[in-house]
Amino acid sequence: MLEIPLFIPGESYGKVVCERGWKWNRGDVPFHDYDLWYVWRGEGRLVLNGEEHPLSHNQCYLFRPGDRVDAWHNPDLPLVVTYIHFSAKESSVMLAALPSRYDIASPYVFEAYLDRFVQVMTLREHRHKEEACMLLRLLLMGLERESLSSKEASRRRSPHLEAMTRIAATIRENPAQAGSIAELAKQAYLSPRYFSMKFRETMGQTIESYIIEKRIERAELLLNQHGMMVGEVAEALGYQNIYYFSKQFKKVRGYSPSKAGRRGALHAND
Repeated sequence: MLEIPLFIPGESYGKVVCERGWKWNRGDVPFHDYDLWYVWRGEGRLVLNGEEHPLSHNQCYLFRPGDRVDAWHNPDLPLVVTYIHFSAKESSVMLAALPSRYDIASPYVFEAYLDRFVQVMTLREHRHKEEACMLLRLLLMGLERESLSSKEASRRRSPHLEAMTRIAATIRENPAQAGSIAELAKQAYLSPRYFSMKFRETMGQTIESYIIEKRIERAELLLNQHGMMVGEVAEALGYQNIYYFSKQFKKVRGYSPSKAGRRGALHAND
């Protein structure tokens, strides 16, 4: 049976700027629970179970029961860290398989979850503990992804990953106004040719096919669920020619947009 681990946040958490004279001396006191520790910025050193590591931005550590830690930082470049103490209700295969140290390749979503966790636990609004448990699980799943195969890890280490995923999200949100490849490339500060190559490497398809796919997905929804006419949908999605839209729709879906509209009507009457 698939394990669904339960992680329980403790009362020790936060995002802090470490004081000028800050240091962490736990080398002789082992951890009794788990601790997720993320470096937003700053410089320092950390010794984990006798092994020394330099500290810098976008690093994340997962400390486990029994771990021993000492750490210092450069007072001129103080560490800014988020820390989350938690426990596991039972021995977790997932936690046992995770490495102790990560360089987060694409920190945008990971950092958003960290900030939301601190906010949820601080405000303590309705069902805050449930949301905090979900956020903690998402954070640990993010670490799990970081430890995948070297090929996938190499892909995630791409300096253009964040820009490509952001642009892909923008296209999904508004495929009618996706813009030209030159305009999209400008958003990523790349040449159109290099942008197209990096988008394909990241998303697994060309930028042209991605835009078409998202337009047709939106078109199908408008036809099936919103009851719009084929001509209205074509115009709404920026097609100058209804026949070109119909041809493209049929090529992607295997049936005409008018048939998509009839399908929606049939389901509405079920």
